[in-house]
Amino acid sequence: MKTKKSLLATIVILFFAMPLFAQKISTDKTNAAALTPKYGKYGCTASKYRNGSYEYIPRGSFTITADGKYVYKGFEKPSNGTYSVDAKGDLLFKGGYFDGGKAEKIDRPNKFFLVFPSIPDNRWTCGRVEK
Repeated sequence: MKTKKSLLATIVILFFAMPLFAQKISTDKTNAAALTPKYGKYGCTASKYRNGSYEYIPRGSFTITADGKYVYKGFEKPSNGTYSVDAKGDLLFKGGYFDGGKAEKIDRPNKFFLVFPSIPDNRWTCGRVEK
């Protein structure tokens, strides 16, 4: 009789535990997808407070590709480099105009705050504009 009760208890526990385990797997996949950036073109702007209001200044664009490369198109000649993605989903740049820079994810989809050593305006806001 004890064996039947413990078998029944095991079945009940597994019955309720499996959906929780499946939900955890699904959440992990969703989180991984959320950290992967959308590849394509991102337009950037700088903002300056002047005469009681903000002025938005276009600063060109950059394109990221699935192979870890980026191209900044804000000059006559494009600037090339590479990027990696950290555990938070931020972009870390190496080489090119953004060398040593970081594009930090913000609370809006496909938007970043970009800072890098040679930036003239403190930080830029960049958002995906096309594939």
